[in-house]
Amino acid sequence: MKLEDANIDIESIKTIAEELSSDNLKLIHEKYCGSVEQILMMIASPLILMTFAMSKVKEDHLSIQSAVKLGFLLNNPPKEPKVTAKQLVKFFDEELKKANENIVEDAQSESNKLYEKSDEIKNCFNNIGLNALVNSWTLFEAYSKDIWVKLLNDNPQLLTQKVINTKSENDNGVNGKTLPLNILSKYNYDVSRHLGEILSVKYDFTGVEGIKKAFKDLFNLEDHEISFLNETKIMQLEICRHIIVHNAGLIDSRYLARSKRPNEIINQKLQLDIIEINDMINYSINCVKQTLLLADKKNKQPQ
Repeated sequence: MKLEDANIDIESIKTIAEELSSDNLKLIHEKYCGSVEQILMMIASPLILMTFAMSKVKEDHLSIQSAVKLGFLLNNPPKEPKVTAKQLVKFFDEELKKANENIVEDAQSESNKLYEKSDEIKNCFNNIGLNALVNSWTLFEAYSKDIWVKLLNDNPQLLTQKVINTKSENDNGVNGKTLPLNILSKYNYDVSRHLGEILSVKYDFTGVEGIKKAFKDLFNLEDHEISFLNETKIMQLEICRHIIVHNAGLIDSRYLARSKRPNEIINQKLQLDIIEINDMINYSINCVKQTLLLADKKNKQPQ
């Protein structure tokens, strides 16, 4: 998996900044974009290090050339010492500029050579891709919950009967129409701006189905109105992330029952190419984008 083929489309979500009307959703959007940029930085880190290393090597090589040039100038000195110094500085700057003209392309070429020759480098690059995949799911999961919580906190009038009647995923007493006194006291008995925090425990935000149910209940949606969460790519991302984190990337029966990828067998190591990783990461970005736009639309509607 060559990292030069990574193509993470962060621009597709950055472009909606002006479309969002809610300041709180704008803030969530800004933080999410920053988090995706961290994934991009992780993917680019081998190339950044190689570029820096090659630049340093070329700089040191030019220092030696400068020393040779200095020897020549000392044996054939100009009349003014300042002229000698200026000629050396000019020589070094010009040569360094030439050497660094194609430094990124050179670094990429050397990285590819190492990739082809070394199994250790291949494993390293593959692990970077898989970690990027895992992180993209984590962002999707976390920011989906943040959007839901923040929207209900700020707009308690959005609370629906479906949310009220949903049974909690956790045994914390938040069920039906009652709230335990210990939760009420935590918010000084004023929960009007904390309903999102309190009621989010009723839903499982660690999976696509739980996230979809949370938003369907909050916005009274039909399945087709949140169809972007029905796509195979986001489901595949969820199960790939699960076996990478919980089963060392080994395919198990639960994964196999849900996976749509062909020719997979139990106990086989999960093999993903960079195109699949691109597609799943980019689709998770699209899901957060669509969720933000949907939340902003519902936030603007009169209640």
